[in-house]
Amino acid sequence: MKSAGTITMHTPSTNRVAGRCAWAARRRALQTIARDTILEALRGRWLWLAASAALLVGAAAIFARSLALTETHEVTLAFAAPIGRLVAVLIVVLTTVASVVREKSEGTLLLALAAPVSRASWIAAKALGFALIATVTAVLLAAPVLAVAPMPAAAIWTASLGLELIVLAIVSLAIARVLGQIAPAVSAAIAFYVLARLLHIVLLLGERAQSYSDLESLTPFVRLLRLVVPRLDLFTRTDWLLDGAPSWSTLGGIAVQALLYSSLALVAAIIDLRRAPLT
Repeated sequence: MKSAGTITMHTPSTNRVAGRCAWAARRRALQTIARDTILEALRGRWLWLAASAALLVGAAAIFARSLALTETHEVTLAFAAPIGRLVAVLIVVLTTVASVVREKSEGTLLLALAAPVSRASWIAAKALGFALIATVTAVLLAAPVLAVAPMPAAAIWTASLGLELIVLAIVSLAIARVLGQIAPAVSAAIAFYVLARLLHIVLLLGERAQSYSDLESLTPFVRLLRLVVPRLDLFTRTDWLLDGAPSWSTLGGIAVQALLYSSLALVAAIIDLRRAPLT
């Protein structure tokens, strides 16, 4: 008589097939999370806001050009580049923080984590979605600069803006996860950006403080800032457009710094999600 039970034998080939199927399911889940992040931003009128802001920056730059009596090209770039960068920063911070806080307050995070992915993978997929949002925002807000600036300076400036916004988007993700409210999270993210933009001044003051005994106690604090805050003052410099393009190695150094600090912010967000209750 034949046994009613069936013995299943696992061979290396069947294990490989099972592993591939599991990885494919996980990859689809991560793609879904990243896609939903972008779709939620689109429903929040992110793309419409970025495109409208780019048109307004371009129109304001043209108006400033019409007022200039000489060096109209330099005036246009000196106006469009910093204004476009600041507007892009605000758009990315607001979009990222609003999305994370809304998801946390509405409890949709519980449903999202029902997918076959870990919490770390969920955060990584969200970060990927926000990175794509930051990249598109950078291209749109750089359009007025790309229209008038020479190459390759305009290309390097735009790429640097994209890296700067990616760092800020992932930092905003981590801050929003920790604080959980829109106003404090936006304020903290903007404060972080201002500090990172002015870090060269803080470092200079720290060097001067070593010469004064009353301020010597600030030196360890300044050294800590050097480690945990990115040098965003080296990113997306307007003088690249006015005085000549930097070397591509400069952009490579900026990319390495962006990768390092984005990874640190991502790890912080993962740690917070793992230790915090899902509420």
